[in-house]
Amino acid sequence: MRKIDLIKAMRTFVAVVEQGSFSSAALQQGIVTSAISRQVTELENHYGCQLLLRSTRSMRLTPEGQYFLAEFEGILARVDQLESGASDRRGEIAGRIRLSSPQHTAQLGLQPALSAFLAAHPGVTLSWLSVNRHVNLVEEGVDLAVRVGELPDSGLVARPLARVVVEFVASPDYLARYGTPAHPRELTQHRCLVDNSNPQLARWRYYEDGVEHHLRVPGTLEVNQGELAAQFGADGVGIAQLPRFMVAPYIDSGQLVTLLHEYRLPPVPVSLVYPANRTTSAPVRALVDHLLNHKPTQAML
Repeated sequence: MRKIDLIKAMRTFVAVVEQGSFSSAALQQGIVTSAISRQVTELENHYGCQLLLRSTRSMRLTPEGQYFLAEFEGILARVDQLESGASDRRGEIAGRIRLSSPQHTAQLGLQPALSAFLAAHPGVTLSWLSVNRHVNLVEEGVDLAVRVGELPDSGLVARPLARVVVEFVASPDYLARYGTPAHPRELTQHRCLVDNSNPQLARWRYYEDGVEHHLRVPGTLEVNQGELAAQFGADGVGIAQLPRFMVAPYIDSGQLVTLLHEYRLPPVPVSLVYPANRTTSAPVRALVDHLLNHKPTQAML
């Protein structure tokens, strides 16, 4: 009977869940899909239960899969901490780092900074999870997170990384056809492009007389990616409210223009957040310092 590498199989299973498919996990790990499937099957056989329900079009966790996923993440986080601790004692910057961020924050310039870090520290492996949901760093074994917006008092360590401006934008063609709103309340009469990956679905915010206001807008088009909303806006479909880093190329090219400037929100903070007990990890300390020294190059304000 073939002996299973449990740690490797656990990592594979977690990758499949994070990526949402066997093929995506295989692409991430640089191996064939059949090898990914075999490792998950071996893990199921080892524990005597089905972890995933598979069909030709979908995949979802079984109740047992949900239980073991949490257990595996905890085990892998502990293994990675032990590896990092051993490297620390040898004075090396080596080990595995798990990073999470909202989708599209790569456009802040994170990817080039991370490439430079990995080139400088070849002993480091990085797992970057890009999702629009709240990630529990401790429970999910995440070492470092990029968070956009004001932070609750969570007991986590937070370091300011950048500040971004959120803009109202539309194409010149759209404004020529439908007119330019003079006040955010007029947006209820316009065609609005809603990014429904935002928890505040169809509730846009604006600032007036020192007070933040919320406005429910009609969603002519709803997408789950801000980048798509920006593209539809550039095509003249409607008005969008998006972070400036997401629409900057369209503004620079003249495909989008900003509007309602006097009602813009104050700049939104972007922070690096990590559990206090991870500060002893040399790789995480090094990555935090590296990112803070490589501020986003693109102007956010």
